[in-house]
Amino acid sequence: MAMRFPKNALVALTVAACLPYLALKLLWLSGGTPGIPRDSPLHTAGSTLWVLNALTVLMDTVVVLLALALARPWGRRLPAPLLALPLWGASGLLGPIALGFPVQALYHALSGAAPQRGSGNGSGALLEDWVWSLVYSGFTVQGLALGTLFALYVRERWGPLLGSRPARPVPLGPAWRAAGAAGCAGALGIGAVRAVEALGLWSADPADHGADSRIVDGCFALFALLAVAGTVRLLRGAGRTRLWVPLAAVWSGSGTLACWGGWLLLGAFSGSGQVLGQRTDGLLNLLHGTQAAAGLLLAAVAAHAVRHRSATPAAAPSGAPPAAERQTRSR
Repeated sequence: MAMRFPKNALVALTVAACLPYLALKLLWLSGGTPGIPRDSPLHTAGSTLWVLNALTVLMDTVVVLLALALARPWGRRLPAPLLALPLWGASGLLGPIALGFPVQALYHALSGAAPQRGSGNGSGALLEDWVWSLVYSGFTVQGLALGTLFALYVRERWGPLLGSRPARPVPLGPAWRAAGAAGCAGALGIGAVRAVEALGLWSADPADHGADSRIVDGCFALFALLAVAGTVRLLRGAGRTRLWVPLAAVWSGSGTLACWGGWLLLGAFSGSGQVLGQRTDGLLNLLHGTQAAAGLLLAAVAAHAVRHRSATPAAAPSGAPPAAERQTRSR
């Protein structure tokens, strides 16, 4: 009972954070225009944006289902991959928002500067200000609540494995070594580009290079670094660090790289990104593709490492030899 109450409260919080967004999207899908200014380019977006809105409704509905699965007994019986893939995607998409949006809000509160709002490919604003605040506040709460539920879930289901301290490296064949090297190189390259943009030294999109964009770039650079550091630590052995630390780093970092890179590519190739003011030239598409590929490669390498770790005996406490070695010494 002690654990059920916080879980139920977190589920209720997640659902409450999803409802305004879902209601707004359903109104738009049915032809309503609340929150859309009269001169917004969204009025002429056509069927492509309708499909994109339907997709985001499905994605937010999945967040509700995931919250229920993480808190209910039947969720413990689900196959791990069935939960892992959508949770990885949700954490990748929501993580940068949960980190970046509060930083942006704090910056505007301290500086008094007006937030940057999208203007699409026309002169009018895409959405009214209250829509941005409502949507991104909801995403932030979703990310924090769902992340807490996930942490409680994995502690209960895989606590011994995640709490272990494996000291030996994961054996990798040539293909896995190549995948890990390519993933790390791509992530470091994307992280360097994002860091340069965050510092204001250069931007792939000079038209979108204000403070809000630079904060977002800084978040992406951080997640890229987490992905690489987590992968390297996971493969080499956690040492004195428990396994969940590098795993959490590569989980969040690779998810952010892959899912946001894929989402931006979807916007570019579907045409919806142009309506929303997204540049879709060759350089940016190359960056987004590299970002998505790096995230997928690092996620695959991390999954391989976790399968190896779960197939071997749990590591002994830090400073103590493994059980087999202790038995050999006693003989």
